[in-house]
Amino acid sequence: MRQIEVAEIKPGMILAEKIVSPRGQLLADAGTPLTAQQLLHVSYYGVKSLWVQDEEDAVEKYQLEAPDEFIGETQSWRIQNSEEFAEFKRAYVKCADQLENIINDFVTKQGNLDDDALMEDIKTVFEEHSTGLGIMAMMLNVQEIDASTYKHSVNVAIISRVCGGWLGITDKKELDVLTMCGLYHDIGKSLIPNEILTKEGPLTPEEFGRMAEHPLLGYHLLTGEPIDRRIKLAALQHHERNDGSGYPYGLTKDFINPFSKIISITDVYDAMTADRCYRAGVCPFEVIAQFQRAEPSKYDQKVLQIFLENIADSYIGTGVLLSDNSRGIITMINSKALSSPLVKLDDGTFVDLRERTDLFIKACI
Repeated sequence: MRQIEVAEIKPGMILAEKIVSPRGQLLADAGTPLTAQQLLHVSYYGVKSLWVQDEEDAVEKYQLEAPDEFIGETQSWRIQNSEEFAEFKRAYVKCADQLENIINDFVTKQGNLDDDALMEDIKTVFEEHSTGLGIMAMMLNVQEIDASTYKHSVNVAIISRVCGGWLGITDKKELDVLTMCGLYHDIGKSLIPNEILTKEGPLTPEEFGRMAEHPLLGYHLLTGEPIDRRIKLAALQHHERNDGSGYPYGLTKDFINPFSKIISITDVYDAMTADRCYRAGVCPFEVIAQFQRAEPSKYDQKVLQIFLENIADSYIGTGVLLSDNSRGIITMINSKALSSPLVKLDDGTFVDLRERTDLFIKACI
């Protein structure tokens, strides 16, 4: 085993020794795979370092997916079996198929970026389903369909449009540009070998190098197109980070376009919450916790805070599975601890996850 500073611990590392608060409260037992939510709890108590196991593949073994054998109806079951969701899914799949055809024709020089019909369909999906069951609730469920680059891009486009509204962007033309930034941010992946895109195991350094070329490839594909420059920059800059730790150029905040900063957040959020060929999707509250644990200088904090607050609020009323396998409904969000809401359990009692540091949300159900 080895001792590591809390800030350096990755979710999924296995505790070698139990964590006890200064008052003697057990925070996590030895043998526990650590989550970002638990690591945030630990930081509340001023714990600086932890002992973890030396298991090399601990992170790969880590799974936060809810078990399949739920008994009875859950909110997710009700959404997936509703007529509104069926209509949403049909429209969503149509958009993803349209995007795939547009990009394939464009890359093979058999067509232009003729996306007017696609944009109208996306706006229709957004406007017709921004009430009722809620766009974010349906997005969480539709992510289980598959993990293609095209569906990911539609996800990022829709989530970015939602985020634009949260940020106070009211001009529909600006929202359209932001939506297109999401649609085409990964266009460069159309030039990456499929065996790399769909590889189940970790990428080799050479494969990662090829994958990391996609922002430049995407920018070069879009360079001569008569589209808003911010769409081209989103393709180029969505992996750049405010602190210079991103790629391909290591740009810092003053050189990253504001729309690219939004896409960098929504891209990571969707990539982590959606299922992938190499891992199950991560619970949204675990993703929120991981964003909050990230170095503050990495993302635009104004955009990130508004995004996370609204993401958390969008799950009020959602069913959740806790780490002790109890179930409940999120009833209130703690503004100072977004990943640790107040939950009403099935037996009618309430649990405040900010105080119950031994519990965390394992899945939305």
